[in-house]
Amino acid sequence: MSRKRPKHNSNEVPQITWNRAARIFHHALPPKALEEQQFDHMPDKLWQLSQTPYPKIDFSDLWYYLGDLTYCELQQDLFDYLFPVCLMDWHFTLMRDESCQHEFEFHRAMRNGNIFQKMMNNDQRQEVFEFFRDSFLERLDSESESVTSTSVRLKPKWIYRFNSLGMVMPRIDLIWCPWWEMETLGRAVAALEYLSGLMYLEGDNPLFREQKRALPLIFANDSMNFDAGWLEENLDFLKQELTVDFFQSSLSRAVRRLHGHQLENIAQQFLDDLPICRDLVAARIEELPCLLAEAQPDRWTGRFTY
Repeated sequence: MSRKRPKHNSNEVPQITWNRAARIFHHALPPKALEEQQFDHMPDKLWQLSQTPYPKIDFSDLWYYLGDLTYCELQQDLFDYLFPVCLMDWHFTLMRDESCQHEFEFHRAMRNGNIFQKMMNNDQRQEVFEFFRDSFLERLDSESESVTSTSVRLKPKWIYRFNSLGMVMPRIDLIWCPWWEMETLGRAVAALEYLSGLMYLEGDNPLFREQKRALPLIFANDSMNFDAGWLEENLDFLKQELTVDFFQSSLSRAVRRLHGHQLENIAQQFLDDLPICRDLVAARIEELPCLLAEAQPDRWTGRFTY
């Protein structure tokens, strides 16, 4: 079933703040008692974490709670106070291109603990989805800072986080649609990076010419989820959206959006190379949903190995 494309004013991304994260859970106060059985038998540590004001929390201490999210029966008032901490850690690690793993890993906890269904009402789920969307768009908007006059300096690790989110949030379209409208330079750069992973073999990618073995693996993720890949809803959406025609029209849009930008010539080279790369693009578009359906996909098939 096709979805109605979400409306979003891409030029006005609401800020990600502690206040916004806490507001989703009605600015919950620290719990007055600890009833939850801490997974690693360290209730004192979990209690200490639950009584710490947000600005003073050490994110590395989240491992005392992420194990509970993954495996335990959860205490609602404790969840309402600590889940905003998880959200802010998700945001900050995304912006730093780091994994949000603290012994236990956030996306595995969300999937294994069925957190969206067990611990949130419909309104809270939607607000968390929008939190992820706006955090991700903020990250994409910063991608224009990663380029030099001839290439991209860094691996686009945001792709890994995008794929991890596809495992737990059944509305990946909320990110995809405003991203591919390319209303900011950062989103156009990100689009070019993503498309390059479908278009070039290793060592041929002009966008990463300084990193010969850094071809973006657009099926990779930064999750420790070893059981299942993308949610079916997201796979269905991607199959509908990502076609050869979409690829070509998006590449043309990126070229127009990057006119006058440092990457203008490389974007034009992509467009010039497309006729000879079209078969590879088509084959990878067909295979990508199959790889994303796996928890830890390995590589493209032998039809187009590096």
